[in-house]
Amino acid sequence: MDFGDLRTFCQLAEDGNYRVASEHLHITQSALTKKIQRLEAFCGVVLFERGRQGASLTAAGVALLPEAQRIVSNFESYRSLTQRVAKGTAGNLNIGFGISSYHLAPSYIAKFKKKYPEIHISLNDIPSQNQSEALLSGELQLSFSRLPAITPLKGMRLSRDYLVIATHNSQIIDKNKLWYSLDSIDYLQLNPERGMGLSQQINMLLGEHEKKLNVAQEADDIQTLLALVSANLGFTIVPASVKNIANEHVAFWEISGENSSWDVGLIWNEQLENLARDNFIQFVEQNRALRP
Repeated sequence: MDFGDLRTFCQLAEDGNYRVASEHLHITQSALTKKIQRLEAFCGVVLFERGRQGASLTAAGVALLPEAQRIVSNFESYRSLTQRVAKGTAGNLNIGFGISSYHLAPSYIAKFKKKYPEIHISLNDIPSQNQSEALLSGELQLSFSRLPAITPLKGMRLSRDYLVIATHNSQIIDKNKLWYSLDSIDYLQLNPERGMGLSQQINMLLGEHEKKLNVAQEADDIQTLLALVSANLGFTIVPASVKNIANEHVAFWEISGENSSWDVGLIWNEQLENLARDNFIQFVEQNRALRP
């Protein structure tokens, strides 16, 4: 069955006149008649009775019309959807983010959704090294993560994060003798397997300061580390961006050094095509406000 024949059936049923229906369909009356005859042959029934008043549905035509209209309507909706998907204004995006983009990622996504409500977005907190793997495999289309991006991944800088020391606010800390002030406090560390990029950054900074810290306890996530600090069980080194999720019992101290900071940005795999992703990248580029 030709879909055009089904659409012709619905149009003729609506207009009740061959001439009017042919004008609406932009075909000749002869072509319209052939389409109806072809559909009747396929269905094995007569759909219209032709008389002085035009074309009227037979009992079989009346019975078949609602389903034909449903199919035509669904097809038109599907065709419209395919056009929006082809333009990247509808579709699905899986996006990863890390602690350094804890507020950055949701902010951009919320603004983007107002412009592209038909693009469904899944956002998940994923370690940076896992984000890179997922981008390469196509499991993720975008990630908010630390830069630089590894080829063939491409990145766009959005902000900068830096390391800070987190202590309980009851601890007496001399910012001019920071490391000395921490000598009697237990060191709490993020499990390196859970945050490889962050662990490498911390190790480089500690090497720069010629410091070797003895780990008293490990945690699998930043939130647990902050909870331990809040309970006054030790100090930790974390990105400054975690200030957004810490409670009032945690104090933060900046650390100087060439390895104390890193760029954060939007990363994608330019070898994989995705028009919805491209619209997201363009949107972020047009709306980004670079942070020092």
